Amino acid sequence: MRKTAKIFAAALAAAVLLWLGTALLLWGCPQCFFYHPRQIPADLKKAAADGYRAEEVRYVSADGTPLYAWFTKPGAKKKIIVFYHGNAYNIEGFYYKLQPLVNAGYGVLLPEYRGFGGIEGKITEPALAADALAAVNYLRGLGYKNSDIILYGMSLGSYTSTHTAAVYGETDPFAALILEVPFDSLANVVRGVVPFLPVDTLVRDRYDNQELINRIGTPLLVMIAGRDKTVPPRFGKNLFARASQPKKMIIYEDGNHADLYNHRNYRDILTWLETDEKTR
Repeated sequence: MRKTAKIFAAALAAAVLLWLGTALLLWGCPQCFFYHPRQIPADLKKAAADGYRAEEVRYVSADGTPLYAWFTKPGAKKKIIVFYHGNAYNIEGFYYKLQPLVNAGYGVLLPEYRGFGGIEGKITEPALAADALAAVNYLRGLGYKNSDIILYGMSLGSYTSTHTAAVYGETDPFAALILEVPFDSLANVVRGVVPFLPVDTLVRDRYDNQELINRIGTPLLVMIAGRDKTVPPRFGKNLFARASQPKKMIIYEDGNHADLYNHRNYRDILTWLETDEKTR
């Protein structure tokens, strides 16, 4: 009995230490959990060699942080797609997703966040939100209006794009908002993984799309991966349910979090954009 009691006590102590350690890391070092940036600068020459035509442009965030983006001027379609990537890599890892849209005549701005792609700065929700707004400010400085701009966010980028649409487009809607593998809030996603932790207390970067989505008056396309283990489909469905019309949801039943391009989701994007343009 004593041996059994000692084993139980040791197991309980280990569980408590694991709980405390996870909680402390979640509170004190969210970067350890949520962000996986590639910190070297994105290589535009490599993208150009792969057939992606763009120029590097530079601008600053609201607090003066220097930022850069890859910019492809619009062709026949005249509208510009601003693509906000998620919590990993840098913009070099995503240009392939935009190539079919460029080929179709759309302009593309592929902005980088601080903490990614060789840009200095700490990655936090307010910082990324400000950097996302700065990308639209750059386009405004070139004379583009909200009606010329399509916001497209993937994963964590679903927040930066939705936040931008809410802050800058509540009374002057953007041309469209596209959300790929989005979530309703980061806290809900984390709660699904570690339900035994007080997530509302520990998660400081909330990325709360569900509090923003009903402020969006622009046409909305939501694309969900049926086999997504990173952001399970229910979180994107929850967000879609809260959104106002006009809206459309496409579920790629065999899709995973990062492979919707392989399911040719760009074809659905182009079809939806063309249909929306005809009905506006």
